[in-house]
Amino acid sequence: MRYLLLIVWLAFIGYAIFFTPDTGGSDPYLRSLVTLQSKEPSLMAMFSLLGLFPLAYACLLLRSDDRRVPAWPFVIGSFALGAFALLPYFILTASGRLAEHRRSVRTIPSIRHSTEGAATHWILLLVTVAVIAYGWIGGNRAVYAEAFQTSSFVHTMTIDFVVLTLLSVYAISRDARVNRQPAGIMWLGLIPVIGLLFYVWRTRKKVRT
Repeated sequence: MRYLLLIVWLAFIGYAIFFTPDTGGSDPYLRSLVTLQSKEPSLMAMFSLLGLFPLAYACLLLRSDDRRVPAWPFVIGSFALGAFALLPYFILTASGRLAEHRRSVRTIPSIRHSTEGAATHWILLLVTVAVIAYGWIGGNRAVYAEAFQTSSFVHTMTIDFVVLTLLSVYAISRDARVNRQPAGIMWLGLIPVIGLLFYVWRTRKKVRT
């Protein structure tokens, strides 16, 4: 699995560099999205989901951050770089000595309490549902398709969203083995953000102490 994840990571980097639309140094959608001023709901929803995904991963990884490689730097990096930052963590901890567990969880108690709290999970879940509904109901698919074809930023963030969703399947599968959950539960990861949050909520009382 380590080598497969490494291939995906390198392919993602190569794709983002060489195969995204050439905007000539001036991306028409970057500024409006980063400043949260875009008028297109579908674009704003996708951009917002890329901010919610790292929070969901934080809830999963920081509650049991006891491997030799700490998860928190990669989680923090994912808020800016998404899957570009998270994939290296899963690559390093896929197997071998770096995947071994320490005696204790390194996450400070207050943060761990937040990541394990049902209130945190439900708030994130409701916000995610609202964001998806906003983008789906109010969004214009044709506008998004045009942005995907003409904007390097929109193109990359869309691929990033897909990679984060597929990575959720692996992340849940790996955690499910530790928490003795049925193997099929990993497919929750195919439901973007929501599946990951539901899994974390379901297993919140079963994490190692």
